[in-house]
Amino acid sequence: SPASHAAHPVELEPATPMNFFRTAFQSCSHFRNYRLFRDQPVSAALKYVIQLIALLSLCGLTSLLPLAAGYTDAFATWADKQLPSFSIKDGRVVTTVAQPYRAGDEQLLFILDTTGQTHRPETNALKGMLVEADNVQVWARLTNTAAILPPQRMELRGFPDGKVDGAYFRRLVRAFAWAGIPLAFLTLTLIALLTVLVQAYVFALVASFMERGHPRGLQLAQLLNIAIHAATPAAIVYTAYQAIRIEHVDLWLVYLILYGFYVVGAANACRDRVPAEEAEEDELL
Repeated sequence: SPASHAAHPVELEPATPMNFFRTAFQSCSHFRNYRLFRDQPVSAALKYVIQLIALLSLCGLTSLLPLAAGYTDAFATWADKQLPSFSIKDGRVVTTVAQPYRAGDEQLLFILDTTGQTHRPETNALKGMLVEADNVQVWARLTNTAAILPPQRMELRGFPDGKVDGAYFRRLVRAFAWAGIPLAFLTLTLIALLTVLVQAYVFALVASFMERGHPRGLQLAQLLNIAIHAATPAAIVYTAYQAIRIEHVDLWLVYLILYGFYVVGAANACRDRVPAEEAEEDELL
């Protein structure tokens, strides 16, 4: 009867396994859509979030490639103008330049010293490179603090032989990219995935204790499904903002606000309504 339909609204049927893009769209479009995967196995949510994070990591990493290429070209141009004539052969520096040789300024400093007179990097410069007889040290200072990142020392053994100039650095970056990009993708995916799963589990665990006082409260597995899918809009916005490189915006804060909005709204939309009769009985008890 119409009255019974009014008292018991028609519920969305639990979804059969959906394709990835449809799930992502439904996770962003309406809170009530979360009922479609609220009761699915948690393994399905895990499979979905792995695909989501992998795709967004790939997009984010791809958006950084033009920026990295620009930095590489800029440094190669700088190297052609500033570096002295020296080469690397069998893991050692070969040069006839008077040393120590310094080039650059307080923003970027290059030091060539195979004589051992320069014992440590000159960290007064914001960034720099110290090339010694058989190794190179790279350092950087954070722009907004006085903190100095620990200098990184790399042996020249394994570096390709040749004259060190702009073309050498371009070849070196291209060679590193074949191994560095897949490693960066894997690292970024794992870190992002761990972050999403930890925050989803913390929310689900805390909310499950709060749901115990509700007549038809959500279970831990249901809350975990909701929390995992609620990361979709926040993660997409975070990746998009990072790709277009919006400045002076705290992307982590934007992510947390959007995630909190979706996870709370979706949890409320997924909670089954208590019939009026049961609600009156609970109040009387």
